[in-house]
Amino acid sequence: MGSLGGCRPWYEKALAGTDRSRDTVLWLDSCLGLVSALRSLGECAKARRLLSQGMSLAKKQGLASHAERCRLEGILLDRAEGRYPRSIRELSGFLALFRRRKDLPAMAYILWALGGARRFSGDLSGSLKDYEDSLALAGKAKDPMGRGYAMLGLGGIERIKGNLSAALAWYLRSRKAFAKTQDLFAQAYAECGTGNCLRQLGRLKEARGCYAASHRLYTLIKDPVDLAYVDWGLGKIAMAEGRLDDAGRRLMTALSGFGRFEEHRGVVLSLMALAAVRHAQGRTTEGEKLFDQGLALARKTGLHTHLEIYT
Repeated sequence: MGSLGGCRPWYEKALAGTDRSRDTVLWLDSCLGLVSALRSLGECAKARRLLSQGMSLAKKQGLASHAERCRLEGILLDRAEGRYPRSIRELSGFLALFRRRKDLPAMAYILWALGGARRFSGDLSGSLKDYEDSLALAGKAKDPMGRGYAMLGLGGIERIKGNLSAALAWYLRSRKAFAKTQDLFAQAYAECGTGNCLRQLGRLKEARGCYAASHRLYTLIKDPVDLAYVDWGLGKIAMAEGRLDDAGRRLMTALSGFGRFEEHRGVVLSLMALAAVRHAQGRTTEGEKLFDQGLALARKTGLHTHLEIYT
């Protein structure tokens, strides 16, 4: 269902109630589930500490498949923490491995992950190709969920490239693909992406409706990081309508949400938007300071978020 906050306490309970020496597989499955949830919630340091325990146990017990899953999760943590060159290199290795195994769903998933890493590192053409290949492989594998996530990726990269009509079409297709599923995260993601496109196309009322739907879903699944992206989007709408006080409040809420979980891309987006708001309010010195903070963070983390005028 994508309920990251909802699954977390159950995995924690399973770990606490399982003797790792007597039921190693159950403990490792619970460990990997919790690591994945923590990673997606932005708690990467905690996820990495737990994953280290899982990797040591899997190796000690000779459980090759679990050790492989631990290694892949470690690469996804690198990606989440902004280590894009390393994650691209390691994910490419997994892609070659799954290609040798002719595991189409796994290949589609790795290509989806690669698409995100390349997008955030600035390789827009490479990202687009990864998502297109992911979509094609998921189709061959008859994996509708994989196709839906590839569509979300295509919507994102086309938006960053400024192809707003194409981006909107992909988001609408993904929204339709997930509408009859129980994946609430994907539904929220599709609504937020659709809202971003509509906002940039000037269809602010429609965008606000999409953000409201996304806000409800992200709240339901207890996903504070992605909820902050919705607050940011609503702040951008307020900016477009000239409601600077409202924009400032909403952007500060988003900044707080991103900052708690070290979501660097969101922090940069919020700082840049807030800098513009403060300048428009006549608080130029404060605006310059916020702008400098955002640019410094983007440089430090290897992001190009400050250049994304179509986000």
